[in-house]
Amino acid sequence: MVERRMQMNTIWTKEFWKATLIRLIRTFLTTILGVWTAGQIITDVDWKQALLAAVSATVYVLILCMIQGLPEVKSDLPIIDLEDKDE
Repeated sequence: MVERRMQMNTIWTKEFWKATLIRLIRTFLTTILGVWTAGQIITDVDWKQALLAAVSATVYVLILCMIQGLPEVKSDLPIIDLEDKDE
């Protein structure tokens, strides 16, 4: 029988949130710059749409970080531990 149990992950550590914040800022700025460079000139950019795209990408990355964890943050604990207790 396979037992599923959640273990405390690195999500509750200061190191995780610091690394996540850095990743979120990079994602936000990369998205904004991508939209800006795709426009002809800075006045042609629809900034409302650019901000919406950047916020959407940032939220998506936050959800992924919380689900999958970060490779920058070392942890011996898996997010979900599947162990077969029957031998």
